[in-house]
Amino acid sequence: MGEKMNTEKSLLKRALAIGTRPERAWDPTNRIGLGFVCIAMILVSGLVFERFFTVSNAFTIILNVTALGIAAFGTSLLLISGNVDLSIGGMYSLTAVSAALVAFHTQNTLLGFLTAICVGPFLGLINGKLVLALKVNPLIVTIGMATVLTGLAYVMTNARTVFDFPASYSWVGRAEVGPIPLPVIIFAILIIGGGYFLLNSVVGLRLYATGGNPIAADLVGISSKNVVLGAFVINGFLIGLVAFLTTSRIGSASPSMGNNFALNVLTAAILGGVGFAGGTGHPFGIFIGVVTIGVLNAVVIFAGVPDFWQSISQGAVLILALTFDQISARRRRKVRVSAVNLPTEDEMKDLGTKIADSESHEARRLSRDESLVPAIQAIGLEKSFGSVNAVRNVTFKVMPGEVVCLLGDNGAGKSTVIKMLSGAIKPDGGRMEINGESVSLHSPQDARAAGIQTTYQDLALCPNLGAAYNLILGAETRRRNWGVLSLRDDKKGLEIAQQRLGELGIKLDDYDLSIGLLSGGQKQSVAIARVATSDVKVVILDEPTAALGVKQTSNVLALVRRLAKRNAGIIFISHDIETIFKVADRVVVLRLGEVVFEGDVADVDRLQLLQLMAGVTSTSSK
Repeated sequence: MGEKMNTEKSLLKRALAIGTRPERAWDPTNRIGLGFVCIAMILVSGLVFERFFTVSNAFTIILNVTALGIAAFGTSLLLISGNVDLSIGGMYSLTAVSAALVAFHTQNTLLGFLTAICVGPFLGLINGKLVLALKVNPLIVTIGMATVLTGLAYVMTNARTVFDFPASYSWVGRAEVGPIPLPVIIFAILIIGGGYFLLNSVVGLRLYATGGNPIAADLVGISSKNVVLGAFVINGFLIGLVAFLTTSRIGSASPSMGNNFALNVLTAAILGGVGFAGGTGHPFGIFIGVVTIGVLNAVVIFAGVPDFWQSISQGAVLILALTFDQISARRRRKVRVSAVNLPTEDEMKDLGTKIADSESHEARRLSRDESLVPAIQAIGLEKSFGSVNAVRNVTFKVMPGEVVCLLGDNGAGKSTVIKMLSGAIKPDGGRMEINGESVSLHSPQDARAAGIQTTYQDLALCPNLGAAYNLILGAETRRRNWGVLSLRDDKKGLEIAQQRLGELGIKLDDYDLSIGLLSGGQKQSVAIARVATSDVKVVILDEPTAALGVKQTSNVLALVRRLAKRNAGIIFISHDIETIFKVADRVVVLRLGEVVFEGDVADVDRLQLLQLMAGVTSTSSK
């Protein structure tokens, strides 16, 4: 084990030596290469073109991509959440002409501004509601909406350009603070302020979590639907802001101004390193992507070549950036370092978690105090799906500090029972008691509040986040508790993660390393540690050793026994008979939705359990 750890440390040093960093959901260095390319283009252009190296040209370049940058930030939020909105071109056109028409007819700048920042979020809300309600790929929904919104913009203007605004309306987009145009200042505030909030807020973490695994986010109490809907609304607001600033600067609004806008915005976001699959991206990368496009456009203009070369250059750079991304990702995977050091066998003995030889079933049975109130008790649980009786009169109990294995063949009702105990579905009949008190669970959040924690067969972890963030997700530590604007306390969160993992004998070299880079056993260890909260009463483990090797299985079972020693009641679901005899105190066998056996694991042998599951024998339940 010691030799293995030394090898891992050596690999880590080699990785750092060649400048390869472990993958993270937000990494400010993942666009350093593109940044150097951009700087190189600026230096070469400055040598070739006489007036390229001027302050005024620098501000002109940024001003020309300000609208693109603001919109790219909103689109990046959607991409991070695992969604996309291809209707932003139509949204841009419709919002722009709506604000322009109001400003034209009322000659009131404030009303025009309010129209833009209200219409945009409203359209974003509609898109979000449609995506969530229809439950289809957002690409399909928003492509349809793009056509509708663009058509409405043409209908509202009779396909004509709107102009003749009040002087104050046009002043906003053309105003300067010293040498800096006002839109550039707004863009800078958004990137710096919005970026800081994205990376340091509770909402920001939940946005990344939703993009990484929305099911996992829901299971820890985060409403992924609300997160996604919020991202659509914010994106709409930023499109409204862009529409107002652009119409103000150019002094007109046209229903065709959104043509190719969505493609350009997506190019900027993806060029900036925001993952199209969701869960990754950094504001610094977005800025680099936007500036790179601005420099490319400026080079084309200075070179005096036709405008269509702008599109060609943008597409070529995007393809090159994606190619280098894939090469870089493959290099990182080659030096992937095992981030979890599980206890050695001697350390397990010190922790009292060694399964084999350290405690016999008989010793554990004698140590149990049957006078205690059960940690959890299911009494007469019933559940039907249509005409199918999935569960009938299921009754069993789990004592504090006891591991009870729930067995049954496919279709026996195990999953239904677990879903009822974890609050995922509501039973049709019967009741549940926790520490002797009757409880009614309507959601997984209710179950957690009652002290029931569950690890699922698919682990329900966010693969793009590190172990520390996965452990505190849904119960984030906060240094500023301002409601939806709350800021995280990552230092305290890290301490909690270290403590919780340490109590189970797990040490990590890198708590920020993405969970997706760990092995199956390492992921399962983190999943078990996540449910090992100080107030946990019952832990439900759904197939925790599925698809694991012998050594990984042994380590996970050691963690289960360690968790039981903390006086939590453990419900362990498994198909592996050998695993059951290693870890269980008692077994409950289900067949066709009914309990056919409940008793001590020492009272049955392997063949009897198989026969009970198959319905071959009629061993009476206890």
